Amino acid sequence: MGIVLPMKRPTIRDVAQMCGVSKSTVSVILNRSPASTRVPPDTQQRVRNAALQLGYRPSWRARALASRRTHTIGVLYAPPMPLIVRGNYEGIMAGINETLSKNGYHVMFVPLGEDPATWGDLLMDQRMDGCLVLSRLYDALATLLRQTRMPVALVNADTTLNVPVCIADEFDGAAQNTQHLLDLGHERISFFLGNQPPHYSVTGRTGGYEQTMARNGKPEHVRIVTGKVEDFAAAIAADDPNRRATAVITYTHMAAISLLRLFWEAGVCVPQDISVATFSNSYPVADVIPPLTTAALPTEEMGRAAAEMVLEQISSGGEAEPRRVVMKETLIVRKSTAPPRGE
Repeated sequence: MGIVLPMKRPTIRDVAQMCGVSKSTVSVILNRSPASTRVPPDTQQRVRNAALQLGYRPSWRARALASRRTHTIGVLYAPPMPLIVRGNYEGIMAGINETLSKNGYHVMFVPLGEDPATWGDLLMDQRMDGCLVLSRLYDALATLLRQTRMPVALVNADTTLNVPVCIADEFDGAAQNTQHLLDLGHERISFFLGNQPPHYSVTGRTGGYEQTMARNGKPEHVRIVTGKVEDFAAAIAADDPNRRATAVITYTHMAAISLLRLFWEAGVCVPQDISVATFSNSYPVADVIPPLTTAALPTEEMGRAAAEMVLEQISSGGEAEPRRVVMKETLIVRKSTAPPRGE
């Protein structure tokens, strides 16, 4: 005979009857409210034992009411969902989860659709103690955060608002990438930007590239290319090998991976004919052929720092001075970059 599960969930009344105490006494004990210190220790233990025996747990609503905390942090992002579970956001989320779990908090994912009415109530009804904003802070979201005064921290997103921010030093990452290629002997270095929405990393990466080229006396070779990666690869392949770029830095690692395939199809060898460098050490940059040289973002550290900052705001009641943390990127040299032919 199989196990027969009870049809009725245990209630706080069941615990109170088993212990011979009131429901309010059970509530303050199990929710660890300040009033529980006035209950004798033996009664507290008797209530906990009864709750364990009956399989009763107080609801999150009751705990939130008692502690004035839901112990839930919203992670706000622009859909589609894969944005937050691939690339840099995989590491960022790992760091966030590690820090929040260690401090007894849970994550609620909140996709930000175009209509604020579809997600605004989640911020207004105190379902979350605070929130973390990924990638970018939309104007409508900024307005709601000001109205609710919800503790917030931004990660891999920047703003002029006086809120905690954790970003990567994209300018220095681009400077490292560019200087590495210059040190190998490259002069004609192009930067493939593609088509990107506004983001602090666009300015940082293109600025680091441009200024490093200028500092090394190569401003005439600065070329920032927008558009489709297929068109860029085709233009490189069709150009005179004596005049075309000998190295490329791509804004995204996915564009770099696409370039490897497109160059292979066109008979352009990496790195013999052209070197390719990028940003992010996310999968599969180390496993493609050839493995990609990259400026790696400290994604897990960024996630941990942002989570710590939003917890600071919660514990201080919003009184903690907002911190701005800028984390250095690390150049990882692999086999997609080499000296140009003839060097």
